[in-house]
Amino acid sequence: MKTSVIMLILGAVLMGCSKNSVNKTEKHMEPRILAIGRLQSTLDVLVEEWERYGRNVIASNSNEKIKEIIETESIDFIVIGGGLPDEDRQKMVDYIATINPKIEVHPIPRTEEKMGPYSFIPFLNNLAIIYKVKKAMEK
Repeated sequence: MKTSVIMLILGAVLMGCSKNSVNKTEKHMEPRILAIGRLQSTLDVLVEEWERYGRNVIASNSNEKIKEIIETESIDFIVIGGGLPDEDRQKMVDYIATINPKIEVHPIPRTEEKMGPYSFIPFLNNLAIIYKVKKAMEK
């Protein structure tokens, strides 16, 4: 009986340790993402949703704040939402290139259907997964 209890405890400890190392690996691989959109209030809600997926996202709609984030944070890539008109999106891509031309910028593609902030969530999540897979393949 003692042996069974000890084996059960040892198994639980080992499972806890192995799960912990998986989570550490996933968090280490999680990209730091800057999300840019039209309304900060909407971006704030989206950041909360992305955090539920374990995403590491900062969001802003201010050119000054975007510049500060790019210069001071370690950003892996930038995603631009569909709330910005095409002309403003292109200006933002050009603006980012003047700050750091090496950083990847991914504007959400336009569709014929009316897009809402809900389409921004899976778009960013898919990019984060692609990033993580590429990093894992490099190892």
